[in-house]
Amino acid sequence: MNQVSVIVPAYNSGRTIERCIKSLIGQTYDAKEIIIVDDGSTDNTPNICQKYEQKGELKYYKAAHGGVSKVRNLGLSKANGQYVMFVDADDYVRDTFLEKMVEALEIGDCDMCICKYLRVVYNDHYPIKNLQKSGIIDRNKYLIDTLNDPGHHYFGVIWNKIFKTDIIRKNNIRFRSDITLGEDFVFSLEYLLHAKKINVIDDKLIYYCYQDSNTLSRIKEKKITDCENEMTNRNHIYETYVNVMNKAGLYSKYEKLINRYWIVFYLRQKYDLISNYKWSIEEKKLWMQEILDNGNLKAALRIYKKPEITAQYMYYIVTQTTKNMLKAVIKKVKS
Repeated sequence: MNQVSVIVPAYNSGRTIERCIKSLIGQTYDAKEIIIVDDGSTDNTPNICQKYEQKGELKYYKAAHGGVSKVRNLGLSKANGQYVMFVDADDYVRDTFLEKMVEALEIGDCDMCICKYLRVVYNDHYPIKNLQKSGIIDRNKYLIDTLNDPGHHYFGVIWNKIFKTDIIRKNNIRFRSDITLGEDFVFSLEYLLHAKKINVIDDKLIYYCYQDSNTLSRIKEKKITDCENEMTNRNHIYETYVNVMNKAGLYSKYEKLINRYWIVFYLRQKYDLISNYKWSIEEKKLWMQEILDNGNLKAALRIYKKPEITAQYMYYIVTQTTKNMLKAVIKKVKS
């Protein structure tokens, strides 16, 4: 039985981390090590983790506050398992999580496995949209599948995947500390360069706790500097995405779909400027000009025709309106 190292980054996670730890301790798969890496918490996170460490049920490391990428990399350096997985301290998992993922990885000697999950909002569970068919596929098919929605959590996060430790170490794959948004997706893309087969399973094994009651207010409170930081991060993500697609021999065939990444970003920003950002007219004009000056977006706008962009924008407006109405109804019912 191959050992799995489960790395859990934590920062001021006192309200949720015990639930996460208990769900990992209670796994049906015994060959595991749970590694909690604390990113300089100032709440009761250390006390909770040390309680379980003293029982020998996990390993606990505390680092100076430096961000999630640094603590995940520390966790990787401490991992002893043949396989490695990541779980966020806010979330929890089904008791068969490790067993199902290891089994799926070892069938056909795959290099990565990806599972589905349930989104938890106000204690209710919601399935995510289906972005892939189940089954063993090659690396290129997986990359093509990401074009369905490269910005979706399903592809973007690492906590619904299992990786081989030797592939990570042989190729020096690490989380980039210069990226503060989308670092999971970049890690996965760099890993996929060295993977051959991926098993996609339909099992919903993770409870992703997305308490989004304040999501809209966070958007409304955004400043231009926040948006500039996001665009910088997206430039880094896109560069990695294009690099991987080129090395896989897919870029020329799927150039238009790959560039949709920037069209979606542009339309979302356009919508938020009209509907959400509480800025002055001058600030809005400056930010829109900054977006339009982005070289990657300019390239994407040359590929897409205006009617195509308009159709995508109308679709985005409809979906956002529907989502906001649904959230309002759920919040009202729960209050």
